[in-house]
Amino acid sequence: MSYIRMIASALIALATVPSYANKEPYYVEVWANVLYGTDGHPVQYSLVDEDKYPLAFADNVKARVAKTKVPPAEADGMPATLRSGVRLDFLVTPNADGGGQVKMAGLSMGPIPTKRYAASYPDDIGRTGGWEGAVEAACTVGVDGKCRLIEVKALPGMPESVRRFAKASLEGWSFIPQELAGKPIEGEYVFQVRLHTLDTYPEDFRQDRFLRLLHSR
Repeated sequence: MSYIRMIASALIALATVPSYANKEPYYVEVWANVLYGTDGHPVQYSLVDEDKYPLAFADNVKARVAKTKVPPAEADGMPATLRSGVRLDFLVTPNADGGGQVKMAGLSMGPIPTKRYAASYPDDIGRTGGWEGAVEAACTVGVDGKCRLIEVKALPGMPESVRRFAKASLEGWSFIPQELAGKPIEGEYVFQVRLHTLDTYPEDFRQDRFLRLLHSR
């Protein structure tokens, strides 16, 4: 797994920007299934759910993937191939004339999610209108494509219910594991959880909102 973490920061891609947009700024997450040869260059690659993207955008993403490179992999001291998911994050900013700009916001490697699951929304947070918060959960993906170990990181004071929500959610996810020399290996997937409760509840002026939240934990 240490090798996978190392090459995640070593990916190289061009900054060519496609132009398609929607009504408001939004993020697009695109996954590619890539086989890197023994020299660290892609020899096979395809986009996950490619047919849901505009053709020009998909072609641009594949062009980026084709130019990525990782340090050559080894297995038992011998050169080896590496198959991995490559995640590309884009921020799409629309223009007034109907066009738009797309900026790459992130590039990383890891197991490819095939099933996503969200646990039940925390009751205490759900009762607190206007509450916002986020945690980060790291999932160690086993060779079976399931989360073998989950570590949730959060700032001090974060309700325990949010930590439990993140862990319970990731426990329901499934992945395509990475492969070294054609064999599945452990990998890591980092999941950022952001919660926002709409402020639709009547305000209770008898008790401070922050205190109510602490008491509900």
